Amino acid sequence: MLKYTSLKEKDLEYLTFILRNGMVTAKQILLKFREPNIHRVYRRLRKLEGKKFVRHEQIAHKVGVYLGTIDARNLTNVNVTVPTKATVYTMQHNLLLNDLVLFYEFQAEKQGVGFKYQTEREIRHFMLGEGDNQSKLTAYNANRDRIPDAAFFFKNAEGKMTTTWIELELNKKERKRYDEKFKLFDELLSSKRLDDQPYSYDQVIYFADDVKIHHVVNEAKQRLVNADKISIRKIPSVIINERWEEVMASGPDGEEPGENATD
Repeated sequence: MLKYTSLKEKDLEYLTFILRNGMVTAKQILLKFREPNIHRVYRRLRKLEGKKFVRHEQIAHKVGVYLGTIDARNLTNVNVTVPTKATVYTMQHNLLLNDLVLFYEFQAEKQGVGFKYQTEREIRHFMLGEGDNQSKLTAYNANRDRIPDAAFFFKNAEGKMTTTWIELELNKKERKRYDEKFKLFDELLSSKRLDDQPYSYDQVIYFADDVKIHHVVNEAKQRLVNADKISIRKIPSVIINERWEEVMASGPDGEEPGENATD
Protein backbone atom coordinates (compact mmCIF):
# COMPACT_ATOMS: atom_id res chain seq x y z
CA MET A 1 0.00 0.00 0.00
CA LEU A 2 2.81 2.43 0.83
CA LYS A 3 4.47 1.96 -2.57
CA TYR A 4 1.95 4.23 -4.29
CA THR A 5 1.51 6.88 -1.60
CA SER A 6 3.65 9.52 0.06
CA LEU A 7 2.82 8.09 3.48
CA LYS A 8 5.37 6.33 5.64
CA GLU A 9 4.85 3.37 7.95
CA LYS A 10 4.97 5.72 10.93
CA ASP A 11 2.17 7.81 9.37
CA LEU A 12 -0.08 4.73 9.36
CA GLU A 13 0.92 3.94 12.94
CA TYR A 14 -0.06 7.46 14.00
CA LEU A 15 -3.40 7.17 12.17
CA THR A 16 -4.16 3.77 13.68
CA PHE A 17 -3.42 5.04 17.20
CA ILE A 18 -5.58 8.16 16.70
CA LEU A 19 -8.48 6.21 15.18
CA ARG A 20 -8.47 3.50 17.84
CA ASN A 21 -8.42 6.01 20.66
CA GLY A 22 -10.88 8.53 19.20
CA MET A 23 -8.93 11.66 20.04
CA VAL A 24 -5.38 12.11 21.31
CA THR A 25 -2.97 14.88 22.24
CA ALA A 26 0.42 15.43 20.66
CA LYS A 27 1.98 14.59 24.06
CA GLN A 28 0.24 11.20 24.07
CA ILE A 29 1.59 10.46 20.60
CA LEU A 30 5.05 11.50 21.78
CA LEU A 31 4.79 9.03 24.68
CA LYS A 32 3.25 6.21 22.65
CA PHE A 33 5.92 6.24 19.93
CA ARG A 34 8.86 7.31 22.12
CA GLU A 35 9.54 10.22 19.81
CA PRO A 36 12.67 12.23 20.70
CA ASN A 37 10.83 15.56 20.78
CA ILE A 38 7.41 17.12 20.31
CA HIS A 39 8.46 18.98 17.16
CA ARG A 40 8.75 15.70 15.25
CA VAL A 41 5.22 14.81 16.32
CA TYR A 42 3.81 18.15 15.17
CA ARG A 43 5.54 17.89 11.78
CA ARG A 44 3.97 14.52 11.09
CA LEU A 45 0.56 15.65 12.32
CA ARG A 46 0.68 18.74 10.08
CA LYS A 47 1.44 16.45 7.13
CA LEU A 48 -1.53 14.18 7.97
CA GLU A 49 -3.78 17.16 8.58
CA GLY A 50 -2.82 18.58 5.18
CA LYS A 51 -3.88 15.31 3.55
CA LYS A 52 -7.26 15.42 5.40
CA PHE A 53 -6.52 12.26 7.41
CA VAL A 54 -6.39 14.15 10.71
CA ARG A 55 -8.14 17.21 12.06
CA HIS A 56 -7.21 19.36 15.03
CA GLU A 57 -9.65 20.82 17.57
CA GLN A 58 -8.79 23.27 20.34
CA ILE A 59 -11.15 22.30 23.16
CA ALA A 60 -9.82 24.17 26.15
CA HIS A 61 -7.36 27.00 26.56
CA LYS A 62 -4.33 24.71 26.62
CA VAL A 63 -5.75 21.45 25.27
CA GLY A 64 -5.75 20.64 21.58
CA VAL A 65 -6.77 17.20 20.35
CA TYR A 66 -6.30 15.33 17.09
CA LEU A 67 -9.09 13.22 15.57
CA GLY A 68 -9.01 10.83 12.65
CA THR A 69 -11.31 11.21 9.66
CA ILE A 70 -13.43 8.84 7.59
CA ASP A 71 -10.72 9.03 4.90
CA ALA A 72 -8.16 7.84 7.46
CA ARG A 73 -10.39 4.93 8.45
CA ASN A 74 -10.88 3.96 4.81
CA LEU A 75 -7.12 4.10 4.25
CA THR A 76 -6.17 2.02 7.30
CA ASN A 77 -9.20 -0.31 7.47
CA VAL A 78 -9.31 0.19 11.25
CA ASN A 79 -12.75 -0.96 12.43
CA VAL A 80 -13.87 1.88 14.69
CA THR A 81 -16.51 4.54 15.00
CA VAL A 82 -15.16 7.98 14.08
CA PRO A 83 -16.06 10.93 16.36
CA THR A 84 -17.71 13.91 14.68
CA LYS A 85 -16.84 16.44 17.38
CA ALA A 86 -15.18 16.80 20.75
CA THR A 87 -16.68 18.39 23.86
CA VAL A 88 -14.97 19.29 27.13
CA TYR A 89 -16.47 16.23 28.89
CA THR A 90 -15.78 13.72 26.11
CA MET A 91 -12.28 15.13 25.74
CA GLN A 92 -11.50 14.75 29.44
CA HIS A 93 -12.88 11.21 29.60
CA ASN A 94 -11.23 10.15 26.35
CA LEU A 95 -7.80 11.57 27.17
CA LEU A 96 -7.75 10.05 30.67
CA LEU A 97 -8.58 6.67 29.13
CA ASN A 98 -5.67 7.12 26.72
CA ASP A 99 -3.45 7.84 29.71
CA LEU A 100 -4.64 4.67 31.43
CA VAL A 101 -3.79 2.65 28.31
CA LEU A 102 -0.31 4.18 28.13
CA PHE A 103 0.23 3.65 31.86
CA TYR A 104 -0.54 -0.07 31.65
CA GLU A 105 1.43 -0.50 28.41
CA PHE A 106 4.53 1.03 29.99
CA GLN A 107 4.05 -0.80 33.27
CA ALA A 108 3.63 -4.16 31.50
CA GLU A 109 6.74 -3.53 29.41
CA LYS A 110 8.81 -2.80 32.52
CA GLN A 111 7.46 -5.87 34.31
CA GLY A 112 7.82 -8.17 31.32
CA VAL A 113 4.13 -9.15 31.17
CA GLY A 114 1.72 -9.10 28.25
CA PHE A 115 -0.79 -6.31 27.77
CA LYS A 116 -3.21 -5.48 24.96
CA TYR A 117 -6.38 -3.42 24.84
CA GLN A 118 -9.46 -2.63 22.83
CA THR A 119 -11.10 0.76 22.96
CA GLU A 120 -14.78 1.55 23.37
CA ARG A 121 -14.83 2.67 19.73
CA GLU A 122 -13.56 -0.70 18.52
CA ILE A 123 -15.98 -2.64 20.73
CA ARG A 124 -18.89 -0.37 19.78
CA HIS A 125 -18.16 -0.94 16.08
CA PHE A 126 -18.12 -4.72 16.67
CA MET A 127 -21.39 -4.73 18.65
CA LEU A 128 -23.40 -2.22 16.61
CA GLY A 129 -22.02 -2.93 13.14
CA GLU A 130 -22.72 -0.84 10.08
CA GLY A 131 -25.64 1.45 9.29
CA ASP A 132 -26.50 5.11 9.02
CA ASN A 133 -25.47 7.47 11.81
CA GLN A 134 -28.98 7.80 13.27
CA SER A 135 -29.57 4.04 13.51
CA LYS A 136 -26.14 3.52 15.07
CA LEU A 137 -26.79 6.29 17.59
CA THR A 138 -30.15 4.77 18.50
CA ALA A 139 -28.56 1.36 18.94
CA TYR A 140 -25.73 2.83 21.02
CA ASN A 141 -28.09 4.68 23.38
CA ALA A 142 -30.04 1.47 23.90
CA ASN A 143 -26.92 -0.57 24.60
CA ARG A 144 -24.34 1.87 26.01
CA ASP A 145 -24.30 0.26 29.46
CA ARG A 146 -23.36 -3.02 27.78
CA ILE A 147 -20.24 -1.49 26.21
CA PRO A 148 -17.16 -0.94 28.42
CA ASP A 149 -15.02 2.17 28.28
CA ALA A 150 -12.21 -0.22 27.30
CA ALA A 151 -11.17 -3.85 27.58
CA PHE A 152 -7.72 -4.68 28.96
CA PHE A 153 -6.04 -8.04 28.39
CA PHE A 154 -3.29 -9.02 30.82
CA LYS A 155 -1.13 -12.13 30.22
CA ASN A 156 1.00 -13.39 33.10
CA ALA A 157 4.33 -15.22 32.91
CA GLU A 158 2.52 -18.58 32.69
CA GLY A 159 0.53 -17.39 29.68
CA LYS A 160 -2.82 -17.05 31.46
CA MET A 161 -4.94 -14.23 30.02
CA THR A 162 -7.18 -12.06 32.22
CA THR A 163 -9.81 -10.06 30.35
CA THR A 164 -10.90 -6.91 32.17
CA TRP A 165 -13.92 -4.66 31.66
CA ILE A 166 -12.70 -1.08 32.31
CA GLU A 167 -14.89 1.79 33.52
CA LEU A 168 -13.57 5.34 34.01
CA GLU A 169 -16.01 7.25 36.19
CA LEU A 170 -15.59 11.02 36.37
CA ASN A 171 -19.05 11.84 37.76
CA LYS A 172 -21.27 9.97 40.19
CA LYS A 173 -24.46 8.63 38.62
CA GLU A 174 -27.83 7.86 40.17
CA ARG A 175 -27.91 4.74 42.34
CA LYS A 176 -30.47 3.15 39.99
CA ARG A 177 -27.97 3.29 37.13
CA TYR A 178 -25.36 1.46 39.21
CA ASP A 179 -27.86 -1.20 40.32
CA GLU A 180 -28.88 -1.87 36.71
CA LYS A 181 -25.29 -2.01 35.49
CA PHE A 182 -24.18 -4.29 38.30
CA LYS A 183 -26.90 -6.80 37.42
CA LEU A 184 -25.21 -6.97 34.02
CA PHE A 185 -21.81 -7.43 35.69
CA ASP A 186 -23.10 -10.32 37.81
CA GLU A 187 -24.38 -12.04 34.68
CA LEU A 188 -21.30 -11.10 32.69
CA LEU A 189 -18.87 -12.54 35.25
CA SER A 190 -20.88 -15.75 35.70
CA SER A 191 -21.03 -16.77 32.05
CA LYS A 192 -18.50 -17.94 29.49
CA ARG A 193 -19.63 -15.17 27.15
CA LEU A 194 -22.94 -13.38 26.71
CA ASP A 195 -24.35 -13.48 23.20
CA ASP A 196 -24.05 -9.71 22.64
CA GLN A 197 -20.52 -9.46 24.05
CA PRO A 198 -17.26 -9.89 22.12
CA TYR A 199 -15.42 -11.34 25.14
CA SER A 200 -15.80 -13.39 28.27
CA TYR A 201 -14.75 -11.04 31.07
CA ASP A 202 -12.88 -12.18 34.18
CA GLN A 203 -13.10 -8.98 36.19
CA VAL A 204 -14.37 -5.40 36.25
CA ILE A 205 -12.20 -2.46 37.33
CA TYR A 206 -13.57 1.03 37.97
CA PHE A 207 -11.20 4.00 38.01
CA ALA A 208 -12.35 7.09 39.91
CA ASP A 209 -10.92 9.71 42.22
CA ASP A 210 -14.20 10.85 43.81
CA VAL A 211 -14.67 9.08 47.17
CA LYS A 212 -18.46 9.18 46.67
CA ILE A 213 -18.07 7.03 43.57
CA HIS A 214 -15.91 4.58 45.53
CA HIS A 215 -18.65 4.29 48.16
CA VAL A 216 -21.50 3.75 45.70
CA VAL A 217 -19.56 1.15 43.69
CA ASN A 218 -18.56 -0.77 46.82
CA GLU A 219 -22.15 -0.67 48.09
CA ALA A 220 -23.65 -1.71 44.75
CA LYS A 221 -21.41 -4.76 44.37
CA GLN A 222 -22.05 -6.17 47.86
CA ARG A 223 -25.29 -7.92 46.84
CA LEU A 224 -23.67 -9.66 43.88
CA VAL A 225 -22.52 -13.25 43.64
CA ASN A 226 -19.38 -12.07 41.86
CA ALA A 227 -18.61 -9.09 44.12
CA ASP A 228 -15.00 -10.21 44.52
CA LYS A 229 -14.44 -9.78 40.77
CA ILE A 230 -15.34 -6.08 40.84
CA SER A 231 -12.89 -3.50 42.20
CA ILE A 232 -12.46 0.26 42.21
CA ARG A 233 -9.14 2.07 42.10
CA LYS A 234 -7.91 5.63 42.12
CA ILE A 235 -6.58 7.00 38.85
CA PRO A 236 -2.79 6.43 39.10
CA SER A 237 -1.01 9.53 40.41
CA VAL A 238 1.60 9.08 37.66
CA ILE A 239 -1.12 10.08 35.18
CA ILE A 240 -2.51 12.97 37.18
CA ASN A 241 0.90 14.47 37.92
CA GLU A 242 2.55 13.67 34.55
CA ARG A 243 5.34 11.53 36.06
CA TRP A 244 5.66 9.21 33.07
CA GLU A 245 9.36 8.57 33.70
CA GLU A 246 8.31 6.38 36.64
CA VAL A 247 6.68 3.80 34.38
CA MET A 248 8.42 4.22 31.03
CA ALA A 249 11.25 1.86 30.14
CA SER A 250 14.58 3.61 29.64
CA GLY A 251 16.21 3.63 26.23
CA PRO A 252 19.65 2.11 25.52
CA ASP A 253 21.37 5.38 26.48
CA GLY A 254 19.59 5.49 29.82
CA GLU A 255 17.35 8.41 28.84
CA GLU A 256 13.60 8.31 29.02
CA PRO A 257 11.84 8.52 25.62
CA GLY A 258 10.85 12.08 24.90
CA GLU A 259 12.92 13.28 27.83
CA ASN A 260 13.96 16.51 26.15
CA ALA A 261 10.55 17.28 24.71
CA THR A 262 8.61 20.41 25.53
CA ASP A 263 4.91 20.90 24.84
